[in-house]
Amino acid sequence: MEEQREYKLADKELIKGIWRFSKKYFSRIVFTFILLLFISGIQVLLPQISRRAIDGYIRKNYFKIKFSSQSETIFDKNRAYSEKLDSFFLIPSKILRKDEILILEKNSLISDIKYFPIEQRYKDILNRDHIEFIDGKKSLYIMENDLWKIKKEDLYKIRVQDIFNVRKYALLFVFFLVILFILNYFQVLILSVVSERIMYDMRENILKHMLNLSINFFNNNPIGKLVTRVTNDVAALRELFTDVVVYSAKDILVIIGIILMMLRMSVKLSMVILSTLPFIALILILFQKYARESYRRVRVAVAKINAFLSESITGISLIQSFNKEKNSYEDFNLIGKEYYKANMNQLFIFSIFRPLIDVISSLTIALLIYFGSGGIFKGEYSIGILFAFFSYLELFFRPIFDFSEKYNIYQGAMAASEKIFILLNEKSSITEKDGTIDLKSFKGQIEFRNVSFEYKKNEPVLKNVSFRIEPNTSTAFVGTTGAGKTTLINLLLRFYDPQEGEILIDGVNIKNISLKDLRSLFGLVLQDVIIFSGDIKYNVTLSRDIPFEKVVEYSTYVNADKFIQRLPKKYDTLLNERGSNLSSGQRQLIAFARALVNEPKFLILDEATSNIDSETEHLIQDAISKIMKNRTTIAIAHRLSTVQDADRIYVLSKGMIVEEGTHKDLIEKKNYYYELYTLQYIK
Repeated sequence: MEEQREYKLADKELIKGIWRFSKKYFSRIVFTFILLLFISGIQVLLPQISRRAIDGYIRKNYFKIKFSSQSETIFDKNRAYSEKLDSFFLIPSKILRKDEILILEKNSLISDIKYFPIEQRYKDILNRDHIEFIDGKKSLYIMENDLWKIKKEDLYKIRVQDIFNVRKYALLFVFFLVILFILNYFQVLILSVVSERIMYDMRENILKHMLNLSINFFNNNPIGKLVTRVTNDVAALRELFTDVVVYSAKDILVIIGIILMMLRMSVKLSMVILSTLPFIALILILFQKYARESYRRVRVAVAKINAFLSESITGISLIQSFNKEKNSYEDFNLIGKEYYKANMNQLFIFSIFRPLIDVISSLTIALLIYFGSGGIFKGEYSIGILFAFFSYLELFFRPIFDFSEKYNIYQGAMAASEKIFILLNEKSSITEKDGTIDLKSFKGQIEFRNVSFEYKKNEPVLKNVSFRIEPNTSTAFVGTTGAGKTTLINLLLRFYDPQEGEILIDGVNIKNISLKDLRSLFGLVLQDVIIFSGDIKYNVTLSRDIPFEKVVEYSTYVNADKFIQRLPKKYDTLLNERGSNLSSGQRQLIAFARALVNEPKFLILDEATSNIDSETEHLIQDAISKIMKNRTTIAIAHRLSTVQDADRIYVLSKGMIVEEGTHKDLIEKKNYYYELYTLQYIK
């Protein structure tokens, strides 16, 4: 699996890969986007409510326009809203277009003074306060600046209907905020559930895929990196769903809505805001260019830290026994510095991006104030429109401010998904053929025919090895370390496939047997016993469908029941990671019970008694002698005293079988086996 590779998988391919896990929840995702349409629409609508409250009731005013051929057309078009007098008419300023105002100004038909409408019933108040007014049929009109000359209590009476209408708009604003909250709640809830389900499916698929990869894959990839794939990297993808994909879609919808509403209100002010887009686009392109590699460096550094920590914690006893704490700290410090530098580089990019966007945002506000105030003085647009533009400006820049954070999540997710899909695309070197053979009439014969194997190219471990193990017999393989004994077992269980030759069970090539059926034939006991976190019963059955009575029966066979019965909860006693609360001998006894409880056809003992004291070994040998009946047994041992009773002993040296026979025959030959036995006997 490649960690240091460039982005060979395009983002488009990665998104397609993510979609494979997402399409199962397509209907819920579509419903989420429908909710987003409503949410985006409400967000765009809210500034319009404020604008209508300001222009319609807080600061409503009228233009005074002289009658002429040019202005009469305007009057006829807006007759329902206008007030006609002798030589002029009054019209609400908010309904005039900019081009109409420019024509009227050009012909000196529009007054610079704006007028405020007051109901006829308040004429006495105006007379009492000596306020000049135009007496129209619909309303009384006073100059806007004279409004502040009216006494507060009188002004409240005059504007009581305006206050009522403003409050209605305020309640409408709050109503839409409540609707927005409810829609956001359901959208976030549905999206969170969907994203968690997708991540659950993805973790399940990753683990299922990893469990079916060959042993060679795990030899070449540190555990910490693989753990990172299933935990950190999948979590990064969840953030992609919850924080980026949907909210980016909402941001796009909101921005489109904002642009349309701004253009509808004022093209000039819209151009002021949109004129900043080229600069923003340039900054985003540069940010994306320099940030992507920075994110990759951070992800790779995190994986290295996880791998180092996993190895260090696993081998802590070795580190302490060899006084290597300082060396480990120094090694970790180098990796930590690499991670620190990657984060500092990322921080530097952020520190430039965000302030630049802040500067552009502030300049845009300044331009909006400059052109907006000038337009208000000229009557081109109202205060309500300018207020709406400021609201839209905040909504417009909000997703741009969030871009760096979302891009961080996006890049982290893309880097994570690249590694996940590289892992999912990893092919096992051990493959199964279609139409595998079922060994119904099983006898139990094993044969190696001219088998050669090498873990690394041009470094042979086995060389043209051939032998046959007859059913219901015991066979031992002995030899010095590195002779190839354990490799025989790895090949027999198809953890690896030989480069040359074939391996047969009852005359059938093991490649023609399904891996599940093949491995179910064997009970395996290794020198290094693996104990899982869980109780003793689980560590014996490993979730196999085995009755508890049989667990007790075989635990008794190997004398494990004796120490188990002394434990407080017996078979329900929880074991620590790696079985640290058991002795080596006790762990080995559990391993024997685990191997035998499923009553395998073959029993493989790989240095199985090397960690057990002599008394315990004697008890186990007694149990094995019972279990070996009606079963083919293969033993690998350094201690020749444990295999003397084997029906056949094969001696390996440098990947080749150099001797074979019974213990008595091999001793009489006084060859390689005799030398090994003599050396151990002298010891």
